Amino acid sequence: MPPREKKPAISVATWVTVILLALVIAGAYGLNTYKAKQAAEATPTSGSAFLFTPDEGTVQDIKIESSTGASVEVARDAKGVWVLKAPTEAAADQAQAEAAASQVPALRVIGDVTLDLNIVGLDKPAYTMTIAFSGGKTHKLLIGSVTPIQTGYYAQLDGGKTQIIDKAGMDALFSMLTNPPYAVTPTPFESATPTSTPTPELTGTPATAAPTAAITATP
Repeated sequence: MPPREKKPAISVATWVTVILLALVIAGAYGLNTYKAKQAAEATPTSGSAFLFTPDEGTVQDIKIESSTGASVEVARDAKGVWVLKAPTEAAADQAQAEAAASQVPALRVIGDVTLDLNIVGLDKPAYTMTIAFSGGKTHKLLIGSVTPIQTGYYAQLDGGKTQIIDKAGMDALFSMLTNPPYAVTPTPFESATPTSTPTPELTGTPATAAPTAAITATP
């Protein structure tokens, strides 16, 4: 009787599965290490400058869209009056709209970085801003993740290089998404109408004429 062939303790298929799993784990580890290294080595260039130059002119239209689907837009009409175009068309609060328009040219660039878009959140931007100026240009600003030290947002203007924009200035504009600048309609004052008090009718007892005594002549 021929001797039985001994089966290996671990099959070839099992070894293949183990090797493939090890390769997947190693690949994931390497990718995470690469991302962490890039993030750690990302040092923004020194200096600070404005995102937009004065020759752009005045802001005419601001549209902000979030990745969640929320949007807000304010624009000047033909008379230069601010109107709300989104989330609904309505009259705009002129002071709030003008404050937002003044914030745009005040946006500051903290620095530039060289990072993959997926690391800084620009592959799927959290916000998209479209800004039109009186000079005739319209710019698109993509906003990604907040920086590790929470001082700015990673951003990309018109598909250019990745920059870090001051967080405080951007947050001031983003607040319009949750608090659109609707014009406040004053509530008309209702004055109280005095109620006239009816004059009571006087019910008088009719006067009774006193009897006149007859005068009798004396003969």
